[in-house]
Amino acid sequence: MAVKICPSCGKYYKGEYCTGCGYGKPDAKKSKALEKYKKATPKKPVRFMTEEEIKKAGIGKSKTRERRVDPNARRNLLIVILLVTVGIVIWVLISKGLLFTNKREDVIKQYFTAIDTENYDKFVDTMPKEIKKVYDDERSSKSLDKKDYMREYKQPLSEYYGEGFTIELTQGKETQIPKSEISEDLAGYKEAYGSAPSVSEAYVVSCEVVYSGSKKTETVYYDCYIGKVGWKWKILNMELIPGIAT
Repeated sequence: MAVKICPSCGKYYKGEYCTGCGYGKPDAKKSKALEKYKKATPKKPVRFMTEEEIKKAGIGKSKTRERRVDPNARRNLLIVILLVTVGIVIWVLISKGLLFTNKREDVIKQYFTAIDTENYDKFVDTMPKEIKKVYDDERSSKSLDKKDYMREYKQPLSEYYGEGFTIELTQGKETQIPKSEISEDLAGYKEAYGSAPSVSEAYVVSCEVVYSGSKKTETVYYDCYIGKVGWKWKILNMELIPGIAT
């Protein structure tokens, strides 16, 4: 008689049924291996089971899908937030006139200080771009560096008042120019230079300047016209008050 392998318990047997577990015997009790399999088989689909139920059933460690997170996403978000915040702060400072701007009295003071200290960059910074270009072109045509140009510019003052002369500025009354007159006053700019600065407000400031050198001391009076161009105040024109000084 041939030897068989029981598909239920795996034992070898001869005859019609397994003598170990009773597999194949019509009136035998249920196979032990079969009962073991049924106990291990979950009563509900794995996808609806909890981690504890899966572990108890002995099916194995669940393979839950892990969310993939970009490690740079948080850093990039923080950078964007920082840039937006800095932009807002800068805009507020500019709109309040606390950054990249100056006061009305500062631009006139800067003009005379730049002449006294021979600072070309500070000198032309007080002027609209149309006037600045005139000085830049003249300096370029003479092939002078900035320091030499300022020395040449103030040479007539040095000769007239004497070497080592100083400049003392006193600013007086400020009178606002009506907006209706600003465009009329700038018409000469456009005619002379091809364009005119966009001025939102303008003032005329009375200035007293004392030039003092080794030869003489003299007080000169000016009407200084200043305008707000963009975020900064610029000197639009400076007129010597006639009859007071030569």
